[in-house]
Amino acid sequence: MADRYDFIVVGGGVAGLMTAARLSEQDTAVALIEGNLLGSGATTRNHGIVHSGALYARWHPEVMASCMQAQGAYGASFPKCISDIEMCWYMGKPETMRQYGTLWDKYGIDHGEVNTWQVRELLTVPDSIALQTTATRELLVDTHSLITDLAARCLANGVDLIVGTRVSRIVVADHVVRGVETATGLVQAANVMVCNGIGTLDVLERSKSMIAEELRSRLEIMMAFPGELPCSIIGLEFGWPALAPSAAGGVVLASRYGARQRFVRGPARWPVPATETTELTRELTEWLRPGLVDCTSGVAWVCSKTEHARGTGDQWGTEPNYAVINHYDREGITGLWTVLPGKMTLALHASRVVVAAVTGTEQPLALPTEHGGRPSDVFDLVDAAPWTAHQEVSPR
Repeated sequence: MADRYDFIVVGGGVAGLMTAARLSEQDTAVALIEGNLLGSGATTRNHGIVHSGALYARWHPEVMASCMQAQGAYGASFPKCISDIEMCWYMGKPETMRQYGTLWDKYGIDHGEVNTWQVRELLTVPDSIALQTTATRELLVDTHSLITDLAARCLANGVDLIVGTRVSRIVVADHVVRGVETATGLVQAANVMVCNGIGTLDVLERSKSMIAEELRSRLEIMMAFPGELPCSIIGLEFGWPALAPSAAGGVVLASRYGARQRFVRGPARWPVPATETTELTRELTEWLRPGLVDCTSGVAWVCSKTEHARGTGDQWGTEPNYAVINHYDREGITGLWTVLPGKMTLALHASRVVVAAVTGTEQPLALPTEHGGRPSDVFDLVDAAPWTAHQEVSPR
């Protein structure tokens, strides 16, 4: 660890690593500080879907254009991390699907109806449910490989990757950032980017920043089951399942669309409600054809999302857009930025905006495909996904 840097990035998830990777291309001294292992937060604990925007057409059309741009940029930046499974089925009642179909046409989302016989090869939908299914293209990303790739890029470009070191607060004197305080003392830098996901609120509160009160974190129940699916399947009725085959293979990831949102104040060891996991397991047992997924061997955890509350929340209180906050504009502090991707899909956007702002250099959305980093150099720095408790998992 050096005594002083040009930039310190707090947080080793997808947004932090993308920000550090972009900064490292600018011939600057960069440190990334992560309290645990890289990717130990939300990045490696979600479905791994880079969205086309189709899911957000009804409630959040403001993010659709950014999602569509991100799909192409992820494919160009991380081709080795993308699964060959791109088909996604959206399903719902006829009226719901008519509404979404109209919106998809309006916003230019390619989609096509799925034949009933194809649906019944995977699903055992009761005749009492009028179901329509439409196919779109969604990218599946191996999030562990994504974090490894980003970390290797950073290391090859000279970024100091400091893991297992918690940042307690941002040090500011005379309204100018001086660095960050850690257990081992002050690490100096003229610029600090807080990209710490659910831990962002805690860091900003300890730094007495007014921005902390504008952040909102929520939890989503996730489960993983041994099995295979040829496509992702997302129900568009509230409470219906959302399924995605893991890009690493051998596991199906599951949650619920429109499930109850639990809002929390920062990181903790959050419990997983047994009633919700039991209900989701029962539902999958009823909906999926036997043999596709082993519903007797599910594991569960909570995945967090942190957003900047702007007063435009939906019926769940969520605002899934990225935010880049310059603390000079709000608090008169020079050199402090907060970066919230909103979702993994929009991390490329968030990192591009903040790096362009602090360096004055315009950034392409995509990162260079080729880099000199070696995954083996950073493998021990990257956290494992929570579903790797299953011995059946094996990389494709």
